[in-house]
Amino acid sequence: MTSHTVSQPFTVLVVDDQPIIGEGVRRLLAVVPEARVEVCARATEALAVARALRPAVILQDIHMPDGDGLDLVERYRWEGALAETSVVVLSAEEHAGTKAEAFARGADDYLVKLPPPQEFVARIVHHADAARAQRERTQAYRALERAERDLARRNALLDQANARLAESNRELVVDADTQRERLDRIAELSGELARVQDLDILLARILREAVALAGSESGVVFLVEDDALRAAEIVGATEVLARSLPLDANSIAGQVAITTDLTRLGPDACAMAGRTAPPIGTEQPLGRRVESALVVPIVRAGDKALGCIALVDGRGDGRGDGHGGNHGGSHGGNHGRDRGFDESDERLVAHFASLAAVAIERAQLVRSMILRMIAMAELRDPTETAGHVGRVADLSIMLYDRWCDAHGVGRDESTRARDTLRIGALLHDVGKVGIADAILKKPGKLDDAEFAEMKRHTQIGADLFAGIRTDFDEGAAEVALCHHEKWDGTGYPRGLAGEAIPLFARIVAVADVFDALSSKRAYKDAWPRERITELFRNEAGKHFDPELAAILVAHQPEAEAIRARRPG
Repeated sequence: MTSHTVSQPFTVLVVDDQPIIGEGVRRLLAVVPEARVEVCARATEALAVARALRPAVILQDIHMPDGDGLDLVERYRWEGALAETSVVVLSAEEHAGTKAEAFARGADDYLVKLPPPQEFVARIVHHADAARAQRERTQAYRALERAERDLARRNALLDQANARLAESNRELVVDADTQRERLDRIAELSGELARVQDLDILLARILREAVALAGSESGVVFLVEDDALRAAEIVGATEVLARSLPLDANSIAGQVAITTDLTRLGPDACAMAGRTAPPIGTEQPLGRRVESALVVPIVRAGDKALGCIALVDGRGDGRGDGHGGNHGGSHGGNHGRDRGFDESDERLVAHFASLAAVAIERAQLVRSMILRMIAMAELRDPTETAGHVGRVADLSIMLYDRWCDAHGVGRDESTRARDTLRIGALLHDVGKVGIADAILKKPGKLDDAEFAEMKRHTQIGADLFAGIRTDFDEGAAEVALCHHEKWDGTGYPRGLAGEAIPLFARIVAVADVFDALSSKRAYKDAWPRERITELFRNEAGKHFDPELAAILVAHQPEAEAIRARRPG
């Protein structure tokens, strides 16, 4: 008897009025421990029994005393609860016309009862595998649809909150010309931040703008994750010693995230931080002590903090009230020093943080949907891990930034494109959810037919975005469809060549191969730097865009450092 591949229990429903047939099926399937055989002898009861059992396979006799078996085959196919069930006609009749009618009515197979044991078991196991794979695909697509509906609903709520914040922004009045200019900048940022979909790019933009608004030298954006504060973005670090803090009151950043109370510290309070008072929390991410600090909560709807923005060493211009202090007065102030933060900085950064909270929550919803899609792909293909796609996204952004430098594209102009590229890179192989396990998990080399089926993941991935109306769907579809095209036209699925291949797909192709070669897998060791360099030099102008391959080789140490930040 041949081995079988089913690993989960499944039910086979035999609809036949002859008891010997049901017993024969039980005897033959006894070699498959996962198989449970149920028998229904009456055609009039078969549909209700099938609905209750939801079997993986139905074996249906054609001629029954109380009904027509072919009518039942057609009725099974109209039943939503049996959409993933394989229906196999099991009959003594061998007439070609009868077989043709059975298939026309929806049968998946036709067996002349009972075939040889080895063939019978192999066919039933095959159909059970097919039913399970179809059920997994259906569940994956339904999960994606639910995520899309949830994202749309939450986006509507966030749009309402954004509208309220915009109204608050219009009502906020300051007299000084400098403050008015900064408020105008915040009003512009409200719309700009709302258009950024990727969380990492958004956080970098938020921190950069907060540093500029407050006139500070450096800063950290902390996000609440589980029971910790993660330094998600850092500006001005000389040496990053640690990226996370406990979410507790043992640091100023932790206190702000828990209480949602803004805190401002001057030189005296900063001198005591970490000695006789809790540390600020920026000491390790920034690698140095500071003289002034402003820690502002990022508060979402419901008054729960998403995290906080910690700005340090404000330049100051004498605008303060002369004695500083925190929002509540317990952490000391700048005592009239020219450097530091003042109350106007508090108001502006706090208002900006409220806008940032809306954008961050929106981006977290997008990230959640993306991670769900990646998790679905990872369930089907163990090599498609969150670590791998995260590294491919980081490497793609690095390559794009260097390409922009070479082509004179400024950071402000490229920001929107970076957002689209990163999300497309994260989802480049999501189409693998539609490829059968037997191909995805095959340990050896694929044959021609299997490879042809594997290549369909590019089109499946592109089709996933066909009906989604978000800002990144076009870029994600392009990357999913074209990241296996080759510069010389020998790639798939369309055989595009040169610049006919979209730029983002060409970038992801380089990043994907670099990460795959640099990673240790069960079937191979990581390649050394010299061997990777040689491959990209040899394949420039063949597999890869020659300019992008040259950029990768020129910046290979930077690419290796990016990989090291996301192990796994």
